[in-house]
Amino acid sequence: MNERSESNKLLWLGAILIFALTFAAHVRGLQGQFVEWDDTTHITRNAAIRALTPGNVWLMFTHPIAKLYCPLTWLSFGVDYQIWGRAPFGYHLTNLLLHLANTLLVLVLVREILRDRFQYATAAAILTAAIFGVHPLRVESVAWATERKDVLFAFFYLCALITYWRWLGSHKWRTYWVCLGLFVASALSKSTAVSFPFVLLIIDHWLAKRKAWEEKVPFFAVSLVIATITLMTQAGGTGETVAPPALVPLWARAGLAGYCSLFYVRKFFWPFHLSAVYPSFEEMGWNPVTSLGYLTALAAVTALVIAMRRRWPALLPTWLFYLVTLSPTIGLIPVGIHIVADRFSYLPLIGLALPLSMAVVSACFSLPNTASRFVAGFVAVAVLATLTFLTDQRGAVWSDTGTLFRNALQENPNCLPAHINLTVWHTTRKEFDEAINQGKQAVELAPDGIPGRKDLAYALINKGDRRAAINVLRPLALHDVQDPDVWRALAECFEALGDANNAKLARESQRRCEGKL
Repeated sequence: MNERSESNKLLWLGAILIFALTFAAHVRGLQGQFVEWDDTTHITRNAAIRALTPGNVWLMFTHPIAKLYCPLTWLSFGVDYQIWGRAPFGYHLTNLLLHLANTLLVLVLVREILRDRFQYATAAAILTAAIFGVHPLRVESVAWATERKDVLFAFFYLCALITYWRWLGSHKWRTYWVCLGLFVASALSKSTAVSFPFVLLIIDHWLAKRKAWEEKVPFFAVSLVIATITLMTQAGGTGETVAPPALVPLWARAGLAGYCSLFYVRKFFWPFHLSAVYPSFEEMGWNPVTSLGYLTALAAVTALVIAMRRRWPALLPTWLFYLVTLSPTIGLIPVGIHIVADRFSYLPLIGLALPLSMAVVSACFSLPNTASRFVAGFVAVAVLATLTFLTDQRGAVWSDTGTLFRNALQENPNCLPAHINLTVWHTTRKEFDEAINQGKQAVELAPDGIPGRKDLAYALINKGDRRAAINVLRPLALHDVQDPDVWRALAECFEALGDANNAKLARESQRRCEGKL
């Protein structure tokens, strides 16, 4: 049997093992419930996905939903809804199948790129794909139904990269247009895909040794359109928006690029103390010196990578791939409260796993005898088994809202979103005392915050303590808050207590907020 046949046999065996290992790592997620954190607005209460009518499909492609423009993601939810309704199993199954497909696509892509460039290409591809498949940082993207965006955009993104690699070998224009179509599909699944044209430039310069800027014009045009739509969508209305300089100062943003980039490197090598909600910028307590320190650290790491480019040629392009694919979420344009999140590393992690895998494989095959190679192989398998176990345990955290946010509070007792979401969750379960306890902690952390006071008031109303609910909402009313839900709750409380005058005033304020006055 020739060398190519042996390599193909190893590739198929590796694909089977990777598939099984990744499935085992994430199968617990199939038992998960929807969580009180975007799953409601994206799925269970999203009217647009309940029927795949021409009107709803048109709505998905022409209007943002929940301040997001990702029509193919909404369409995939719509297909799931027709099959599974509101049963979470089906949505988790689709996420898992997409992640399994992505893991195999990573195997194919890395093998294609390293073939004829690295002596142990197949082994390195198998290890890279295995790390990608079972690393605990994957759990948020797979176990959280809402993060269909991640696994779907990555599927099209990876298919587009493989297609582009083949276009480089054939230069058939049909392949080029297929690549462009796959990229458009990726961008319509999640706007993070706008990094794709820059990745093509990395491939051209470091791997294909060519310059073909004009070929990338359609790709950059698509990126520009999607980026513009995303910024316009996020910058308007209520909810998560692009953070203004008052919230995240301009001096901090370059430092955030360093912090975010190095954060995932640390979590890649030490995947412990993961959380659904990491501290916000305000909680981090930065000053300009802190920002400069992180920026300097990023510059130092990048300089080291550049200095090692001759000894390890793969290190610089993979590091650039990591930075480029991470760049939409790197902190330069922060959105909402999330400075970092496990899901942001879904695709960039390939840029860390690939050079590590090449180094490990090279070290193993350079050992002097079979026994030492066996020991090294055993250690590699043990590490993968450990990652699989940690991923399984992390999947248990995502079982429901309670387990998820109690874990977040273990990592950060002052996690405001955790207290708010637990208030809602316990209220829906009619566990009013615990809901009120969580709500009070949320109000204590953010006395002027609207969500915490609203959710605490709802818990008190459901328990029957309307006077306490009025007291909770009164500070918002005194500031003439422009939230119809607050005034509606106040009106209902006053009506139930027979206070007609205050009920009338609250109803008028509600209608004014709704634009009916």
